[in-house]
Amino acid sequence: MEAMIYGAEAVSLTLTVAGLLCLLAAAMAGILLGYVADEDAKRRRIEWLEEPLAMPGLPVRVEKVELRKAA
Repeated sequence: MEAMIYGAEAVSLTLTVAGLLCLLAAAMAGILLGYVADEDAKRRRIEWLEEPLAMPGLPVRVEKVELRKAA
């Protein structure tokens, strides 16, 4: 009987710690998004948010390739 109580306490503690970590992660995300929104409102660029792949590159010329007939 005591083993069941100890097992329930361990599960309860695990769920409590997991819930606390989820709330902490949500709070940190809110702080980060608030900082980004403030910087965006001040019209400042945030360098680590820039995505290098989104920049358009130079146009590539496609050369015409002649197809040869198979023997």
